[in-house]
Amino acid sequence: MTDQGFGVVRPLPGNGLVAYEGGLLLVCDAGESAADDLLEALRATASSGGDGRALARRAAQVLAANMAGDPATCAVAGPVGDGVAVLVSGSAAATIGTPGGETRLAGSDSLTWADRLVTGTVERVELSLPGAGSPHPAVRFDGGVVHGGGLVGDFSEQPSATAVSRPLTSELPATGIHVEPDLIQPPPQQQPVDRPPYP
Repeated sequence: MTDQGFGVVRPLPGNGLVAYEGGLLLVCDAGESAADDLLEALRATASSGGDGRALARRAAQVLAANMAGDPATCAVAGPVGDGVAVLVSGSAAATIGTPGGETRLAGSDSLTWADRLVTGTVERVELSLPGAGSPHPAVRFDGGVVHGGGLVGDFSEQPSATAVSRPLTSELPATGIHVEPDLIQPPPQQQPVDRPPYP
């Protein structure tokens, strides 16, 4: 894991919402009434420096407050010490890869939600919604909220070094001369001087 949580995060194609902030992951069905509250729980946890356990607890509070119908379809994950905390609900699923194998959680296997603290070396975390596609290896997600069907956090792959930003044109020194042809005054014409005739 890195200071930001996951080495490289890739979105999965799909029709939900996916978010990555402060090293914390969230996927949810875009049509869920609790989607805004779940995103706010992610933002609040990230801004307070919370870990995966704090996010799972906040997500559980949001889910408990919205238990009138079927469980909301969502999943959250984030680093905790030397492991990862994961919570899934509804039709969402999570797969946590370790050197010893995979741990799978499905929200549909529980009456409310399923959560797990996976300790030890975690190599990969995948949170997915129904119908999610496969991640494209060239696509990386650095943070924010986008449309998608899930997220894959890969601990074994380190993010590429950020490129040094190029300066803005306005920050560059003036090294050339710009001439507006319409504004140029014609040079004064020299008047011919009458010279005396020479023999």
